[in-house]
Amino acid sequence: MSSNRTNLFVKVAVSVMVIVCLVTILRLQIQFNQLNEDRKELEAQVKAYAADIEELQAELDTPFDDEYIIRVAREKLGYHLPDEIIYYNDLN
Repeated sequence: MSSNRTNLFVKVAVSVMVIVCLVTILRLQIQFNQLNEDRKELEAQVKAYAADIEELQAELDTPFDDEYIIRVAREKLGYHLPDEIIYYNDLN
């Protein structure tokens, strides 16, 4: 009789351990997949930031001449030269 109880206890204990291990493995797999998705998103952000840095570096490397001043005045400040004709339209 004691042997049957011991066998039953061992079987239950092993079953519980197997279930705990399976649940843990499943949770780790879900966490791993989530971390992989996060890594891919962060890598995409890094690439976007690298492109932004290259663009800004190209702007810094351009010479500070009249052409640069005219371009900045047009793009950033909305200015134009006195002899230019500006056309506006309502089409989007």
